[in-house]
Amino acid sequence: MSFLNEIRSCVFKNDSPELSIGGEMIGPFQAGTHTNLPNWVIEKLQLHDMVDLAPEDAYESLRRLQNLYRTEEQQPHKLQTFHPFLYAALNRKKHRLQSDKTSMGPRIYDEIEKMQRMVPFLIETRLSKIIRVAKSGAYQEKRKQMTKEERWLCEELVSLLSSWRETIMD
Repeated sequence: MSFLNEIRSCVFKNDSPELSIGGEMIGPFQAGTHTNLPNWVIEKLQLHDMVDLAPEDAYESLRRLQNLYRTEEQQPHKLQTFHPFLYAALNRKKHRLQSDKTSMGPRIYDEIEKMQRMVPFLIETRLSKIIRVAKSGAYQEKRKQMTKEERWLCEELVSLLSSWRETIMD
């Protein structure tokens, strides 16, 4: 839910009249207009092919995902900073792209396929690093570099490891 209410920048593809979304009026907009809207509004507008995410806010784009993975692989002992809603955004994007299979062109099919291949590798790479962070006790200093899901996992691991250590030492 936090992801859906997060505000991001989008760009209108064409001129748009005033719109009623969620009981509120927004617009009118001219083609190329940048505006900040909650993700749930952006998703509704994307369904009607009215907006694109502003490039600086498209943290779930395939190119950024590929760059994240490459950097994670090249720096096996460094936890790079991920956007807190990266995994939620990737899941929403995948579902949005797959929602209308009748109009799915080869480019979209290829993008979905690449994302589905890459995400598990990225998750496994991050998992090793998160386990090391939890084990080392460096969670507080590294938490801002993690997604919301990674923070939860690391907190659970820290608690589990702490309990296990106490049990072994008693």
